[in-house]
Amino acid sequence: MTVVLAALTGITGLAFFGKVSLGPPGPSGTGTVFYLVPYHYGFAFYDSGLVEREAIEVKAGETVTLVIVPAQALPREVFLEYNERSMKVPVGGLPAGDPRVRAKIEEDLALGNVEHIIGIAAHPVYVTTNVAAVLGGAPHRSDGPPTLAEAVRRKDPSIRSVTFTARQAGAYDVLCVDSGMDGSGTCGWAHKWMVGKGAFVVRP
Repeated sequence: MTVVLAALTGITGLAFFGKVSLGPPGPSGTGTVFYLVPYHYGFAFYDSGLVEREAIEVKAGETVTLVIVPAQALPREVFLEYNERSMKVPVGGLPAGDPRVRAKIEEDLALGNVEHIIGIAAHPVYVTTNVAAVLGGAPHRSDGPPTLAEAVRRKDPSIRSVTFTARQAGAYDVLCVDSGMDGSGTCGWAHKWMVGKGAFVVRP
C-alpha cells in the first residue's frame, strides 16, 4: 500500500510540473489541441484536457489542431444530452423550448442527415465528419465509446482533425458549412442556424 501511495504521489508531482499528462493522449497533429463536438444544431468546445470552454482562444500565428468528435459517435443518451442544448435557444424560427425542434432532430436522424461540415470563418478549415460509417445506417450508435474521453483515447474512426495556423486577431464564427444549393447542408433542417458566433477567438 505504501508503495502504491508513493507511486501515485510521484505521478501527481510529475503531472503538476508538466512532465506527464493525466488527460487523454493527444492527436498526431501539432500545436495547441482543442476538441469540437458538433451536434444537432450546435457546437461544444473543449480544451486539450477535455474541459468544456465557451470558445476556443488562441494567439495570432499559433498552430492549432482541431479534433472533431461528432456527438452521434457517442451513445444515444450522450448524443441526446448534447441535442437538449438546442432546446434552450431559439432555432430555425422557433422559440427556445419548442418541442418541434426535438421532432425535427428525430426527423433528420430518420432521413440520414447525420453529417456536419465544420468550417471556421477566414481560416482554411473544411472538415466533413465521418459518423455515418460507424452508425451503419442506424440513427444511434449502440457499440461506441461511452464517453468523449474514451472516444479520444480509442482514436475512434469517426474522429477527424485539422491542423492550421490562426490568422489575424479577431473573433471568428465556427459553422456547419453549406454543402448544397438549397442551403440544407448535411445535417438537415436547422443547418443554416448551426453557427458558433465568434467562437474562435484569436488574440494579438
